[in-house]
Amino acid sequence: MTTYTMTPISNGTRIRTDHNVYSAVLTSVNADVVVTGNELWIAPADGSEVKAGDKWVKVTYGMFTGWMAYIHKGVPICDNFTATDVPPPVEPPVVIPLPAVIEVTPE
Repeated sequence: MTTYTMTPISNGTRIRTDHNVYSAVLTSVNADVVVTGNELWIAPADGSEVKAGDKWVKVTYGMFTGWMAYIHKGVPICDNFTATDVPPPVEPPVVIPLPAVIEVTPE
């Protein structure tokens, strides 16, 4: 799984319910706060409030999970963007104990 991090450039950067400016605002984040996400959306085409190539990240901030723009209408909203591939956790092997065998020898 890939983990994304970025830092808002300005105070009041919004986290929304969807990756567009028409969706509801969940909360705002101040500048220089690192946010972390696990999903990246890239705009496929130009629209009224979007340019092809705009990027939004699904982030979790406190109790809120929603979408924050990394690049909106071709303008950076956040900086210090990183994408880190994190391998899935490895489950430890299941160990099944073998029954004990006790040998009794006559005396």
